[in-house]
Amino acid sequence: MSTAAIAHDSHGHGGASHAVAKFGMIMFLLSEAMLFAGLLGGYFVLRWSENGFPWQAGHAWPPDAAYAALPVFLTTVNTIFLLASSVTFHLAEGSVMKGKSGLGWLFITIALGSIFVGIQCYEWWHLHNEGLWFNTGGVYGSSFFVITGFHGLHVVVGVLLIVWCFLRQLFTRCFTPTHHPALANVALYWHFVDVVWIVVLTLLYYV
Repeated sequence: MSTAAIAHDSHGHGGASHAVAKFGMIMFLLSEAMLFAGLLGGYFVLRWSENGFPWQAGHAWPPDAAYAALPVFLTTVNTIFLLASSVTFHLAEGSVMKGKSGLGWLFITIALGSIFVGIQCYEWWHLHNEGLWFNTGGVYGSSFFVITGFHGLHVVVGVLLIVWCFLRQLFTRCFTPTHHPALANVALYWHFVDVVWIVVLTLLYYV
């Protein structure tokens, strides 16, 4: 990740420096979007190579046993926590813009993001116990865990970045209504992770 784009507020205070930091984060997120698009594109190529195109008859995808093991309801509930964390982060930004610390909303965002990671770890443990794992579900299992694991790693990084913002604000009150590019960049990253998860959830769990 471009640490220069996230932490740029430590080196400049003008509107131009803020714009450069935001531009750097947007370019980074575009590269991440292409990476996720490649992963999901590969998933569908593998799917169609296994059971033919949607209009052709073929083998079930995912395998019936694998689909039965997916905790769809729990994952849907977990998604609510992640989406709620985007709302609380937005409220944290709004609080800072009003001259407040935003610490309370940042703390809630950290808690919601951590809950999402914890539940996803439980889901993986559940799937492993049900017999679905990287090396047991064929190409379906491999692609499923690579995509969800890659997204989960992004969520972990996002939680750590929000913790970093929280600690900086707690000890230095560095985010103000006129100067908070680091917080804004982390918010962009966090909202991006949430949007990607909606796509992943739809394609891997519902479609």
